[in-house]
Amino acid sequence: MRIVFLHIPKTAGQSVHAALVKAFGEDVVCPARVNEQLARMTITELNRYQVFSGHLDWAMLDCIKGPKYVFTILRNPVDRILSFYFYLRDQAANLPVEKLHKPEHQGLRAALELTPQEYFSGGPGHLRKFLDDHYDNFYAYYFASRHFQGRAQLHGLMKRGELNQEDVLRMAKDNLGMLDDVFTIDNMTDVFATIRRLSDSREGQVEEYQVNVNKNLSADNRVEKLRLLGGDDKLLKRIDHYCELDNKIWDLYS
Repeated sequence: MRIVFLHIPKTAGQSVHAALVKAFGEDVVCPARVNEQLARMTITELNRYQVFSGHLDWAMLDCIKGPKYVFTILRNPVDRILSFYFYLRDQAANLPVEKLHKPEHQGLRAALELTPQEYFSGGPGHLRKFLDDHYDNFYAYYFASRHFQGRAQLHGLMKRGELNQEDVLRMAKDNLGMLDDVFTIDNMTDVFATIRRLSDSREGQVEEYQVNVNKNLSADNRVEKLRLLGGDDKLLKRIDHYCELDNKIWDLYS
């Protein structure tokens, strides 16, 4: 059986990937972790692997033959956004200056150098599109379109009046219902138990895989930290807007 893990940023995905590698063996895990890497591989090459894990377009994996177990993990939408933001700030702060100014790190640089208001509401158009694709109701647009940049794809249809938000939400819920499992970050014990069951392995205890965990800033302190950086009530309302559809999805699984 093929295993497909649809990794949404900041949902313990690095820990899950580490558990998958440990349980199944690195040689059967597809090395493509993002779409750009996946696109370089032929269908024949992809079908050599048993496990797929990463920030991947679900639709791009339709060519994988045979039975599949497909799963994902969700997190409280506001908590996911704030965790993502502060994670990027930490990553940017630890990069050498010359690397931080490279084009591929524009998102990291923006998180570090822009004010929270600029980061979540302003910035140049190309940067705004990139950030909105990752923050604006990501669950809804990703699962409705089955593409990581689904927001950009579906907004064109919405602007032409061919889709509305309720359509997107309906599509996302319907597609989520096709997954074998939708876990939440609050029941990671079940995730690791499932990996052990599918792989017939005893490997993969929760405490063994704490990857990219922000130990310097707890979830309870993120809003306070955002305010210290200049975030105000208007900004928090903006973030709430980013979660309007995703909260309805979260309510189904939390």
